[in-house]
Amino acid sequence: MAFDAHENKVRDLFNRKIYHIPRNQRRYVWNKDNWQELFDDIVCVINGQISAHFLGSIVLKTDPEYNGLPCYSVIDGQQRTITLTILLSSIMYWMKRLKMDNDFNGTKPYVVAKDDKNNDIIMVNTESTGSLENIITHITNDTYEEISKKSTTAFINSWRIKQKDKIGDAYIFYIESIEKLYQEHNKDSEVILKLRNAVRDITFVNITATSEEDSYTIFEILNARGMDLEDHELLKNYIMRYIQPVANRDSAKVRWNSIENELGYSNLKKFIRHYTTHRYGTHRSKQKSSDYKIIRECNKAKDTEVLLNDIEKKANYYKIIISPIKSGEDRNCTEEEFRIFTFFKQKRQEQMRPVLLSLISLKEQELIQKETYYKTLKFLYNFYICYNIIGEENSNRLSDTINKYAELICNNNYENRIDEFADELKKRLPSRETFINSFQTVGWSHHKNIYEGEKNKDRVQIILEILERYKNNGNFCDNFTIEHIQPDSEDSSNGQIGNLIPLEESINISCKNKSFNEKIEFYNRSSFVTARNIAKYYKDRKFDANQRTIHMAKEIYDNILKF
Repeated sequence: MAFDAHENKVRDLFNRKIYHIPRNQRRYVWNKDNWQELFDDIVCVINGQISAHFLGSIVLKTDPEYNGLPCYSVIDGQQRTITLTILLSSIMYWMKRLKMDNDFNGTKPYVVAKDDKNNDIIMVNTESTGSLENIITHITNDTYEEISKKSTTAFINSWRIKQKDKIGDAYIFYIESIEKLYQEHNKDSEVILKLRNAVRDITFVNITATSEEDSYTIFEILNARGMDLEDHELLKNYIMRYIQPVANRDSAKVRWNSIENELGYSNLKKFIRHYTTHRYGTHRSKQKSSDYKIIRECNKAKDTEVLLNDIEKKANYYKIIISPIKSGEDRNCTEEEFRIFTFFKQKRQEQMRPVLLSLISLKEQELIQKETYYKTLKFLYNFYICYNIIGEENSNRLSDTINKYAELICNNNYENRIDEFADELKKRLPSRETFINSFQTVGWSHHKNIYEGEKNKDRVQIILEILERYKNNGNFCDNFTIEHIQPDSEDSSNGQIGNLIPLEESINISCKNKSFNEKIEFYNRSSFVTARNIAKYYKDRKFDANQRTIHMAKEIYDNILKF
């Protein structure tokens, strides 16, 4: 393995060289805490509290020269490299604002290099965003009048590519921090020079590899413990390093970037966690390793192209789970999938996603019947309502079961494994008696009592919906109001679920201030089976909300939770 490692200063890093941040590298994600920590350390240098700031290591790969300028790809350290460039060019911004022309021109070579044809080349360039290059170009080329007539925020917003852009935010932070420092030093421009010199003298370990293979090896060694990078970033490096033939590496980078663009940074992190459980859940239960280490161990001596293909395919399935679309050109799911996936998303139920990945995968490969697929989705939906919403149990207690069956469901005896999984989940449900007792605490009221509040209303709406779907062959009208059969203003117990039914708003309004016997006529006009059944059953009977509450609980437990 050929590489060179030695200590350098930033003045050596930014010295007629070009640094390329490949598109497959993670986007710029540093935030205010990171920016503040770096700035505070540099201020400590200015104040003489420390001699110099140490940045850590930066891993580079040598690339072909460009018009006489040495070129490098940044394999590890892109966040720090970009931040240093932002900080140096922010200093240049103030030098121009303060008409420190000589100092501006003396600082410019740390940001912009002259090639052999006397062209200005911005030394750090990225493929993932053009904001860095765009802002530097305007700081460098705009006149004093053009820069000073706008506020800091207005200037940066004029030239960053996207409004929600971390690079633009970093510029605003550093330009404002420099201004504050300048004010604190009685507007003495000398502090701007001291700041520039402190940044210029930052030390770091420069590790330069001569081949892409060596650079990925170094990267993996340095991040072996996963302390600095996310699992998905380590996994990306693993794939780029081991994919064969080497000629496929560029294509792999493009494909990985497409996955990241489709899912977004935060969802990619979740996807890798859920993908790991979906494929290797039993390993997760046995050991406390990171997602990256589990995937790496399970794919030793295997074709990395196969791994990437599977990740790419499952990322498309994951997109359906997190962003279901039921109509239009971008339609990616059925009406039933849309209803259930949207419900889980709204309730932030993410724990079942590994199992959902397994189920979608089996369906797409036609390894299970569609009937089994939809029956299982419906069961998981009903189980969540009974376990979490009615029983108010903690989903974390299901981790081992989900880890085990997310993987097993995909291996063999698919439908048997699904049956086993459903049986295991049902064992986690409370007893019938406990469930009925919990169900009697459910209710909603307009008035101040134990049933008031949006959380109670939400629980009621969900329960009324699953009961209506059960009675109405899966059909349900999303637009409904909650009708109190007996007025909840008369007695707090009238807020209980047994006194509530779904009803169209227009019919609900017509029922206001009417007796139960008068309401029966309006219930008969409803499209909701629940309302019509109440009218039919209690036409010649006395209505008992307590009795109906218990009946509803038994119906859900005995019938709706069947698999």
